[in-house]
Amino acid sequence: MLRKMRLTTVLLFGMVMAVLLITPVTGFGQATDKNERGRKLYVQYCASCHGMDAKGNGPVAATMKVMPTDLTTIAARNGKWNPVRVENTIAGDEFPVAHGTREMPVWGAYFRNTKDRNIAILNVYALTKYLEAIQR
Repeated sequence: MLRKMRLTTVLLFGMVMAVLLITPVTGFGQATDKNERGRKLYVQYCASCHGMDAKGNGPVAATMKVMPTDLTTIAARNGKWNPVRVENTIAGDEFPVAHGTREMPVWGAYFRNTKDRNIAILNVYALTKYLEAIQR
């Protein structure tokens, strides 16, 4: 029973990730005041674990060893908003101890695989600005 449950969990996670990875993020123009680019990136790459409300309750969260972080409280937990640290976490240069073996994908490396390095940098920046905008 436990083996079947694990297999189901792995398959569900795989299907969610496959859908997210093959669904293109559109609207890659200039970031707007509302940061539509950052929001779309968040939905595509982060929401499956962190949830649409960014509180760590995404559909895949229950299958993880460590529950995903509530991304709306980054500034409160750290006493201030530190965009460099957030960018480094997204890029994979730094990650919270709670992630242990780093269950969170290193999106910076994924973004850097694009043909244009500037787009990769813009993606990490837009995602960081989106997270800043949703801080409580």
